[in-house]
Amino acid sequence: MKQPSDTWKLRLIVSWCVVLVFTYLAATFVMADFMHDEKERAATRHEARLDKNKVEAGRTKTEQRQVGHDSKPKNIKVTAGIYVDRIFDVKLRHTHWKVDYYIWFRWSGPNVHPGDHFQIINGEIIKKNLVSKTSIGSEHYELYRITAEITKFFNITRYPRDDHLMTILIEDTKRQFFDLTYVPDAAGSAISSRVKIPGYEIYAKKVVEKGHSYKTRRGDPHLPENYKSTYSQLAFGIGIKRASWGLYIKMFIGIFSAVCLSLLAFFVSPAHTSPRFALGVGAFFASIASIYVISSQIPLSSGYTLTDMVTATSVITIFLTLLTSTMSVGIHHKWIDGPAWAWRLDRVTQIIFLVCYIILNIALALNASL
Repeated sequence: MKQPSDTWKLRLIVSWCVVLVFTYLAATFVMADFMHDEKERAATRHEARLDKNKVEAGRTKTEQRQVGHDSKPKNIKVTAGIYVDRIFDVKLRHTHWKVDYYIWFRWSGPNVHPGDHFQIINGEIIKKNLVSKTSIGSEHYELYRITAEITKFFNITRYPRDDHLMTILIEDTKRQFFDLTYVPDAAGSAISSRVKIPGYEIYAKKVVEKGHSYKTRRGDPHLPENYKSTYSQLAFGIGIKRASWGLYIKMFIGIFSAVCLSLLAFFVSPAHTSPRFALGVGAFFASIASIYVISSQIPLSSGYTLTDMVTATSVITIFLTLLTSTMSVGIHHKWIDGPAWAWRLDRVTQIIFLVCYIILNIALALNASL
């Protein structure tokens, strides 16, 4: 059998190394850029949600018409604030969280009683207790303690380096915005230092009043057909983010170990085919098992997530190490000076796999982190 020249052999190995490096660079750029863009989109959504002058993407623009049965809007101003005392039962997979908080109302004038008519738009009140009620002349004050369950569809695209804006949204059920407007008590609204959320830390809080329009007149024949019922909404936002890298490491330690195991195959001589491939095949099935464990810990998602990218690149890396081992074994047995060239291929590709895999995962994690 005619042997290829040394130049051809060198070109073959260099070409394969270039393919590997280009593949990792392209994957790193595309996926890291996607994670960075997703982080920016999340920040934009969070900012819009708590900005009085911005409309969130996909939400109805606030209706400004003052239409109602009463031709003279009352324009009642009610100062309201929230103090969060406890957050518990945060379930990403079941899309809800529970909270104990105090809410108070201050207003002037008779027959208002905002505490009798408020509701939580994004959840339900489990328990409602009137703690205090006072009146001095025309000035009135009510304080309630509320236990509520809030529905929250957590965005897990960047899980487990995710951050979220948890909101309590309050509206009056009786009066539209031209009859009653909340005035946020920013100075009094706060979060207790006792509030702890496992795996997260609270990094921001804000209370704001926004108009909230519904795309319906709710069947009221006295209103125009295209009328949007609009209510003053008190929004209290709590920003949370991952407190440490502990969960990230614990989630992926299994699949990272599988990749490291696959790289050990390059220390085994291509002459020993069985043990060399046994390491790679074992690592491949270990990575598949690890993916099943990871998937059971997070909510289902139809989009690409950070978890999907880490697991997919790990499995592909293990497959590429097996493909490289196949090349190395073929070179070792078919070329006269095959052992020397196989050794060169093993050493160079081992370094490429290790360095590129580490860079890819660092880039993904950092671009996904707040």
